[in-house]
Amino acid sequence: MQSFGENLSQTPVRQRGIHMASLSRPEKKATEIQRLLEDIYARLSADLSGNTASYIPELAQVDPDDFGIVLCTVDGRIYEVGESRKLFTIQSISKPFAYGLALQSLGLEWMQSKVGVEPSGEAFNAISLDPVSGTPRNPMINAGAIATTSQLWRAHTSCAEEILLSFFSGFAGRPLSIDQRVYASERDTGHRNRAIAHLLRNVNVIETEPEHGLDLYFRQCAIQVNCRDLAVMAASLACQGRNPLSGELLMDADHVIRLLALMGTCGMYDYAGQWLHDVGIPAKSGVGGGVLAVVPGRLGIGIFSPRLDPFGNSVRGIAVCQELSQHLGLHLYNQNPLASNTIRRHYSGAERHSRQWRSADQQAQLAQVATTIQVVHAQGVLDFAPMEHLLAELESLPPHTNVLVLDFNQVLQLPEVSSRLLLSQLALLASQGIQTLMSRANHLQGLTAQAPDLEQLDSLDRALERAEDLVLQVLPPQPQSLGLVPPPLLEAFSPEDRRLLETLMELKTYQPGERVLRKGERSDGLYFVADGQFSVLSRKSAQDANASPSRLATLTAGMCFGEIGFLSGRPRSADVEADGLSHCWMLSRQMLDRLYESQLDLWVRVVLRVSGELEEKLIRSTDQYVAQEEDQ
Repeated sequence: MQSFGENLSQTPVRQRGIHMASLSRPEKKATEIQRLLEDIYARLSADLSGNTASYIPELAQVDPDDFGIVLCTVDGRIYEVGESRKLFTIQSISKPFAYGLALQSLGLEWMQSKVGVEPSGEAFNAISLDPVSGTPRNPMINAGAIATTSQLWRAHTSCAEEILLSFFSGFAGRPLSIDQRVYASERDTGHRNRAIAHLLRNVNVIETEPEHGLDLYFRQCAIQVNCRDLAVMAASLACQGRNPLSGELLMDADHVIRLLALMGTCGMYDYAGQWLHDVGIPAKSGVGGGVLAVVPGRLGIGIFSPRLDPFGNSVRGIAVCQELSQHLGLHLYNQNPLASNTIRRHYSGAERHSRQWRSADQQAQLAQVATTIQVVHAQGVLDFAPMEHLLAELESLPPHTNVLVLDFNQVLQLPEVSSRLLLSQLALLASQGIQTLMSRANHLQGLTAQAPDLEQLDSLDRALERAEDLVLQVLPPQPQSLGLVPPPLLEAFSPEDRRLLETLMELKTYQPGERVLRKGERSDGLYFVADGQFSVLSRKSAQDANASPSRLATLTAGMCFGEIGFLSGRPRSADVEADGLSHCWMLSRQMLDRLYESQLDLWVRVVLRVSGELEEKLIRSTDQYVAQEEDQ
């Protein structure tokens, strides 16, 4: 992990009031988002209303004109302007994270017995306790935060501070520390908080000596952060508890959901209702001048400006969030309806075949039943609205459908609740006689774990082949006896010519996985499949035999391979392997040359027949290539 000191290797300079990146960080290219931040920064820097939190002596000494803004997206892009790396104390922004740690450590049921979740409608330092139980209204006011941190101290005692700092540091993506001077200042002047702690002890919300948990609370509020830290912490909440920079999972998604709900209703104290109405983003403010705001699934916002309004919220911080919400359309209640793009493609088996090349009889049969195969490609994040769209698509499958291929290659995320809905729909389809094949779903481990009985295939091509086998009722290929008929190539020739050609061919046997042809080798034969099947494979590296191959075609009895190299004499362009115990008739180049010398007319007819086979393959390969491009 890069140390914070490395990020501050050069003193920032100002240019038009904008914080310029230090030499230790790559210079960012200008974007519309960056220009928007710079414009907001420039305009709001002129707002000098509000005052610093003078009731804490150390906070009264900060520069009231400090101002920084940082945005961090859920995929880790960062936009920043102003004093984005200047340290200040986190203060009440620590409250949701401490409550999250308590949920992780002690569980929801225990914490609900100690702290409520109702908005208080009162100031952050109000003594707001339930008249019956004596519990604080919520964990975002001082009373609820002191109760929460006291529970953390009770659970972890001597190592509570270390655990708290480690948890916060994970969200920020760097080691955080405590400002000892601010801590001492808050401890020495925190008489109202001390009174709250003793009231909580009186009703047994705090079960032990209150000074221990209260001292940890003072230290928690004095943790040093900067704007970038707040933005990354917020983005981690936007990612349902996973830091977008480190990838570390820090909190269960269920707990994050509860935190964001509390921030939406209680995070801005007695200004929370107006905030939700005007801005519509879960947020938390601190009297140190910080504001942290979360747009779930999108981005995190961190702001620093010490001038506070009468509610204890940063004046500029609120204004920044209002403008960003308006300009970027971030209000939670201003979401556009779902566009019809959950279904990337939907087609039948008549429009796309597998690379299992079938006999003429099977091709004719497949042409009659191909529309009973339906292929649906889903895409995006399948939360409720997209999942509802997908379920509606599955519900409207043609009545003659027998097999559904459901491809997940472009699905980015599938929440657990959506998985349950989908599996219920697939069970309903099964009751109607529709068999589902899941294609390319390995990255959706939650779904695959919940669906062990569903057939899962790692490529769309294999899924299409399996679907075709199901509707054709094809059994796995079985090797025949060695009383094999000659290849269909000979059927067009006279009995005399056929007997001659038979003498030129050699019957060869291949074991499962045995390489018949190798890419790059010179061709010395033309191969006709007698029984079993052979796959034509393309590997990323010609030298790496262990590289994962792509299947170009699978050939069965009566089909041939190796025509291009055989006719042109050029090196082989792909590998060919036996899929199981299989047999081939092989016509060597030497034998063909002998035929050329002895019976030129027959040689010409053989070459023309092979060329015709090659033409058919090229046409089919072109169609498959186009289909493959559409699947990427």
